[in-house]
Amino acid sequence: MNKTVLRAYSVHIYTTIGMVCGFFALAAVYEENLKDAFFYLGLSLFIDGTDGFLARRFEVKKYAPRIDGVILDAIVDYFNYVIVPVIIIIKFQFLPTAISFPICILILVASCYTFANVNQKTKDNYFNGFPALWNLLILYFYILQTEQIVNLFVVIVSLICTFLPIKYVHPLRVKNYRFLAIFLFSVWGITSVILIYINSKEFLY
Repeated sequence: MNKTVLRAYSVHIYTTIGMVCGFFALAAVYEENLKDAFFYLGLSLFIDGTDGFLARRFEVKKYAPRIDGVILDAIVDYFNYVIVPVIIIIKFQFLPTAISFPICILILVASCYTFANVNQKTKDNYFNGFPALWNLLILYFYILQTEQIVNLFVVIVSLICTFLPIKYVHPLRVKNYRFLAIFLFSVWGITSVILIYINSKEFLY
């Protein structure tokens, strides 16, 4: 195996590390350590944001054709963006207990539509409809410590927006104001890490 092929397959391995991060995040949830869970989810988000560039840079479709990077990426993303956040929602009671499970089922189903939607992205690389970023929503719930009823409203609106043709910025792929988007995304990432670790108050059950 030459270096070119090895580099191409290494990108797929890099993407797969995101699933490992998701596993550690899930383990942290069961240990009721939400900060560590967000750390691993954040790490998986970084991997997801950079593996596409590496895939294009090293031409993985050409040199590592046995693995479909799009499918691999979707599997990892669904786990980290949907399944782990849904478990966090239930475990840490972000939603009213009486309707938590039904709402989480709706999240799972709506997210299946998102990941299976062939028109998920527009031609100019925007997301078409809410892009199942449940990991980010629960991050805001945690940092802001919002009430359950507020969280419920936000989740319902996000579920509705999943099926509406509304453009959402992809910070690493959009062409218009791309450098500004990347800069703001970087600032957001840094401040989010700071806020997570400053906020030492744990949720009460």
